[in-house]
Amino acid sequence: MLSIGVDPGRCTRCRRCEAVCEMAHGGDGRGLESRVRIRDSGWPTIGICRHCESAPCADACVSGAIRTDPLEGTVHIDASRCVGCWSCVMECPFAAITMMVDVPGRGPRALKCDGCREWGFPLCVRYCPTGALRAGAGAGETSGRVRREHAARLALLPGRGTWPALRGRAGGGTPA
Repeated sequence: MLSIGVDPGRCTRCRRCEAVCEMAHGGDGRGLESRVRIRDSGWPTIGICRHCESAPCADACVSGAIRTDPLEGTVHIDASRCVGCWSCVMECPFAAITMMVDVPGRGPRALKCDGCREWGFPLCVRYCPTGALRAGAGAGETSGRVRREHAARLALLPGRGTWPALRGRAGGGTPA
């Protein structure tokens, strides 16, 4: 079972993981094909698929394009079946799925980490200089409890609920 763990405290925002992923997937260097996204809002957020056992993105996929491979323990997207509805993007508690909107000859399609299936090991993990990314069985906590905690934190983002709770205020509330 592939599991990718993330330690944002070790991330230096060097973006090597993004560059390696982009090149491994045939990108042109613009970052459009990278399945790893570093977002920085004072604290780095690494958007990468954790390959959940019970993947909420697969449950949300209306076309059946997202499936869990029980032999590999990975979650994959069949791009030919993706209808570009954005359901998976909204359901992923790790912000790991992006939409590629300018796909020649068709509409948008979902894009996420495939575990570097063709390489046999996630290259972002191999080339991360600080160890912020790790892979292997059990490397990432993908239990239902952790997913619920991430979803609860996402619900606290501005415009989605009690934003001050993220800033260390016990009990949430509204800004004073």
